[in-house]
Amino acid sequence: MRRLRFRSSGMFTLKDEYGRGRCVMLTSSIITMINQWLTANIFYTSFLMIYGIDLVNIGIITFIPYIAGCFGVFAPSILERFEKRRWVLAGGRMIFSTLNILGITLVPVLVHDQGTRIICFVVIIFLANLANALTGSGYSVWHLNFIPDQIRAEYFLKQSIIGNFIGIGCSVVCGIIADALSGSPYADTIIIAFRYLAYVLALIEVVVLALPKEYPYPKTAARPKLRDIVMLPLRSKPFLLSMIVVLLHTVSNNIPAASLNYYLLNDVGIKYTTIYLVNLVYPLVILICQPFCRRLISRYGWFMVFAVSVLLHMPTMLPYSMVTAANYTWLFPLIRIIQHFCGVGINTAFANLQFVNLPPKDQTNYISFHALINNISMFLGMMLGTVLIAWIGDRTVLFLGMQFTSVQILLWIQGIGQILTPAFVFLFLRTLDPNRREKLALSK
Repeated sequence: MRRLRFRSSGMFTLKDEYGRGRCVMLTSSIITMINQWLTANIFYTSFLMIYGIDLVNIGIITFIPYIAGCFGVFAPSILERFEKRRWVLAGGRMIFSTLNILGITLVPVLVHDQGTRIICFVVIIFLANLANALTGSGYSVWHLNFIPDQIRAEYFLKQSIIGNFIGIGCSVVCGIIADALSGSPYADTIIIAFRYLAYVLALIEVVVLALPKEYPYPKTAARPKLRDIVMLPLRSKPFLLSMIVVLLHTVSNNIPAASLNYYLLNDVGIKYTTIYLVNLVYPLVILICQPFCRRLISRYGWFMVFAVSVLLHMPTMLPYSMVTAANYTWLFPLIRIIQHFCGVGINTAFANLQFVNLPPKDQTNYISFHALINNISMFLGMMLGTVLIAWIGDRTVLFLGMQFTSVQILLWIQGIGQILTPAFVFLFLRTLDPNRREKLALSK
């Protein structure tokens, strides 16, 4: 009956509390996607380049959020003390958005010494992400009520399609504006103006996130204990193995993350519009692949679809590393579109990996453990990439008649990681996949 109720009321509707909750989640996802393109990725790299920050310092600044994110282990100790968390979460979100967007934007205006400016960036970014680490996981536990198992795959696919269409669509418009003004006195001004626009959107998101109904939070302990964040996941082998998959994939994916945009903009010379137009193809690919992907997940499970998709993505890393100023007009779009098709399975499955083996009680502890693993792995990936770039320096590697620089070599290392992660999934698939565990238990 519950399944029929969700189906008949529609995925996104204002007629019932579940539909309204999903509408809030979708709105937040859209705003987050827009702001990610306006204040992170290419525009964030450009913002830092405006003020003369080099590649190594960009790498350091980029992995600071993940150091702060490790303090998320204290989140349950804070959140579990509140039976209602709405305004605690809203306050944390407000602090995060104000520091992370407005604070960072104002630093170059108020601080002119380059060394002091970098220190201020690091401190503000750390404090912003500390606030998010201590409260952000509360939204995941709260909103999980609105996406039960039977509609979760469909929800993530639809959210991804809608969020990417709107988010990347806005970024294309902004990219066209930025490219049109490049070389003019307003080139830097428009990048900064995008950040102020993002802050307004972030304030709207804070209000929207406080709207849905809040449900009781199930727990087994009378008082939250810090050790439970580690001890409870360690007692759940399927969940722990799921987190190892998250760690392996996130580390390898983030090795070139801090430096790739700098390379594409500064060394290859790709325009904003080109990057964003290619990214705009992704939601179209999701729309095409959505029914097929949903059937695959239903038949083979989340982990199998994820592992196979990552393996299919792996061969693209070598040609991606061969993108240069001489060939980017055709090679960059070709490789990225191929990656989009593989990315549908990767991103849809990966978004749900933390929930597949999530125990029903003390979920704040498990979600916080996932956040800890996610932040540690992002930090390790970006730190490794930054250290390798500093170590390689201006040296190059001759391969297939081409000279490969440090950032291009990092893409090779990411490709190696895309072999190791699926291998781990296949090795422990009987434990990772709930359906296979159930069949194995019945056979005994």
